[in-house]
Amino acid sequence: MPVFEYVALNPAGKKLKGTLEADSIRTARQRLRSQNVFPTDIKESAEASKQKSQDVKRLLGSDRVTLRDLTLATRLLATLSNAGLPLVAALLALADQLQHQGLKRIVVDIKERVEQGSSLAKALAAYPKVFPRLYVNMVTSGEASGTLDTVLDNLADYYEAQLELRRKVVGALTYPTLMFSFCIIVVLLLVAFVVPGIVEIFVKQKLVLPLPTRMVIAFSGLVIGYWWAMGLSLALVVVGIQRYYATTKGRESIDRLLLKIPVFGTIYRKVSTARIASTLGTLLSGGVELLSALDIVKNIIGNVHMRRALEEARDGVREGRSLSKELARSGFFPPLLCQMVGIGEKSGKLEVMLAKAGKTFTQEANSSISGLTSLLEPFMIIFLGMTVFVIVVAILLPATQLMSMMGPT
Repeated sequence: MPVFEYVALNPAGKKLKGTLEADSIRTARQRLRSQNVFPTDIKESAEASKQKSQDVKRLLGSDRVTLRDLTLATRLLATLSNAGLPLVAALLALADQLQHQGLKRIVVDIKERVEQGSSLAKALAAYPKVFPRLYVNMVTSGEASGTLDTVLDNLADYYEAQLELRRKVVGALTYPTLMFSFCIIVVLLLVAFVVPGIVEIFVKQKLVLPLPTRMVIAFSGLVIGYWWAMGLSLALVVVGIQRYYATTKGRESIDRLLLKIPVFGTIYRKVSTARIASTLGTLLSGGVELLSALDIVKNIIGNVHMRRALEEARDGVREGRSLSKELARSGFFPPLLCQMVGIGEKSGKLEVMLAKAGKTFTQEANSSISGLTSLLEPFMIIFLGMTVFVIVVAILLPATQLMSMMGPT
């Protein structure tokens, strides 16, 4: 229970100082008045606040708040708010419903801050690693316009859409990754354990081995004798790429490659565009001003070139130019997005057109991912089949030669 420090006056006018435990400042104030003491200043103990902050950090360190946790909490809060519950009561009910202990503790702290007179947005802003700027700015706008219920609904819809898009992308990439890993493992097992035993027979017979067999034997020897060097080289390559990506030049080069690489670049561009359009539309529909919305959106995009394009578009809008023309000028955004933004600007329904654009590009990204997955499945099967075929042929060629030598003369 929180500990509060107070300064109060007794009926004789004498100043008193002390501490007491209570659920909130309001409860502490009521307890002091019931003792015929009139508080002039009351605040949570600095030591208690520090301990509570450490407890929350400890909980979050061991139980990180994921996008799924945040989405669920937002949907529950939106439902409770739409049911007509006051904000404090809704936050208390939300804390009771949450299973995530770290997030539960945060919601309780937010409820106490609101009880003490803080706005919900300021209370959320105290946890920037849990509630991003987009979230805080939307809530700020909702509180200012009196449409917090609608804003919470929009936030829940937005995060659910982002969660679904992430799920589809990860799901689409999981199967090819597992299939490719399986192929590599099968090949390594064959050349490390199966091939050496069979080849030993051929060597004892002093056969002249054909080229395919010698190549397979060489690869088998490489895997058996230098597997540690191959693993170390792979690790060094991964670390090298990470270090290169951490530099300004490296990040620009890799991000440019991600946008231009065939097939994957198109999907990457569509996914990024869908996220930009959906986020910008959600912010504008929540009452956030366009320049502020663009400033927020650029921070959720990882690609430095698209982020720079959004910064330049924001500067152009600030100078009075059209957002659609600024986006088109960069060359990083699909023409369809620029056209839909232009229509939204002319009709005065920019947030509506951005929401439609977000759905359109999300559907296109999902379709492209599904198509890519359908192509990768047979490719992996063919790759595995061809590899096994080469190994089998490399074994059968000297085996045939050995059988002919052992046959009747």
